[in-house]
Parts: sequence; structure tokens; C-alpha cells
Amino acid sequence: MRETTMAEPERPVVSRSQKVVDYGSTIQTRTYAARAARQASFVLIESAQRYSKMSHNTLSPHESQDRWQRVEFFLNVLNQICIGFVTIYISYLTLRTGLEGTSLHAWLVTIGFSFFMAEGVMIHYGGNVLTHSYKRHTKTTIHWIVLTLGGCCGASGALIKMIQKGFSLHSTHGKLGFTAFILCILAMTSGLSALFSARVKRLITPLLNKTFHNFLGFACFVIALVTQYYGYQTGYFTNRSETDFQILMKCLTLTSLVLSSYGPMKALYQKCENISRQF
Repeated sequence: MRETTMAEPERPVVSRSQKVVDYGSTIQTRTYAARAARQASFVLIESAQRYSKMSHNTLSPHESQDRWQRVEFFLNVLNQICIGFVTIYISYLTLRTGLEGTSLHAWLVTIGFSFFMAEGVMIHYGGNVLTHSYKRHTKTTIHWIVLTLGGCCGASGALIKMIQKGFSLHSTHGKLGFTAFILCILAMTSGLSALFSARVKRLITPLLNKTFHNFLGFACFVIALVTQYYGYQTGYFTNRSETDFQILMKCLTLTSLVLSSYGPMKALYQKCENISRQF
């Protein structure tokens, strides 16, 4: 019996549990592959959704233009505050001591240059909160009225001081004031030619005429406000205000100069571009 048993070939042991394990491992492998595929497809969909959201957050040109216009309106309001503060304080200071001599000079040049001329050069500026909704014809009418008042007041105030000094101007304030006076007369004269540009177009084109007028007016405004800056260093102002307040008035005047110059410089640049295209 032992020999017969040893002679029989060994049969492979078939284990049902092994079959179950092998079959089960195949199912698990397929299950893991399916889960991985589902996770991968989910990640792709999620990334596409995030990308689409980011693309919708970009600003359109119209929205960016609206934001920039709001910034311009804010800066213009700040400029109006600076202009109003300087005008009100100088008016209070000069009217309290009586409008004669230097007081009359200081009041006229402040009203003429720092107030009327500053407002006049910003009439056509699109970021001006006061005239933004007006038509161009209305803006032009207001521009002529305001700058005529400003030029007359500023030139009269400068002339009063020059007559008082006997036209002997040696200080920086006096020399700049005389320059602003000359530029003011020239700007007002060129303004008349720009007003009747259609009639004098045989001598000079309307575009060149208006560009020359804008340049003279802007140069007069800049020199006038720089003169106002040096005016705070004169004895009339230092004897009536403290040092800290002098610094404050200088800062407000320079801020008004910078903010008021943006509109005229932009318009002057556009006119120069048009001139370069024509010639």
C-alpha cells in the first residue's frame, strides 16, 4: 500500500479559497482603476471650472474706463477743496485788514489766478465734476466768461503791485508776477483770435490758433500759481500767519497746480498730435 501510494502522481491541490482570492483581486484591481479614472475626470472638470471663473473676473475695457473716471472725479473734488480753501482764507485775510495796497493786490491775484483761472482751464476737462454733464457749446461759453474775469482780476492785481513798486521788481515773486502779467495779456489777446478763428483762418489755421492760445493760457496759469507759492514767503503773509500755516498754503497751492494741469496738458497733447498728422 505504501508503494502504490508513492507511485501515484501528485495531483495539484485546488483551493477554492485561492480561486476566490484571485477572482476577488481582479475585481479590486478593476475597482481601483475605475475609481482612479473617476477621480482623474473629476479633477479635470474642476480645473476647467476654476479656469472659467478666473476668465470671468477680468475687467472689460468699459469697466476699467469707469474706474479711471471715478479716480478722476475724486482727484477733481480734492482739487476743488484745495482751490476753495486757498481762496476763502486769502479773502478772509485781506478783507479783514482792508482792501488797499498789498491787500488788494493779494486778493485780486488770488481771485483771478488761483480761483477763476484754475476753474477756467478745467472747464473742458472730462473729469471735472462741475461741468461734466454740460454740452461743449455751454462749456465754451463758461470758459470765456470765467477766464475773462480771471484775466482781468489777475492782471489788475499784478499791475497794482507793479505801480506801487515803481516797476522795480527784484525778488523772485516780483519777476514771476511780471512774467505772469505779460503772459496773461498775450493769452487774452490770443483768446480773441481763437474766438474768431474762422475769420482769420486765411492767416493761421484754426487748429494752430487754438493750440497757441491753449499754450499761452496754460503757461500763464503755471507761472501765476508758482508766483502765488513765492508770495507766501513775502512779509505780508509771514507777518500774518504762522510757519506751519505757510507750509500748508504752499502744499495746497502746489497740489492745486498739479491737479488742475492734467486736463489742459491732455488737451494740448491731443492738439499737438493733430497738428503732426496734418503737417
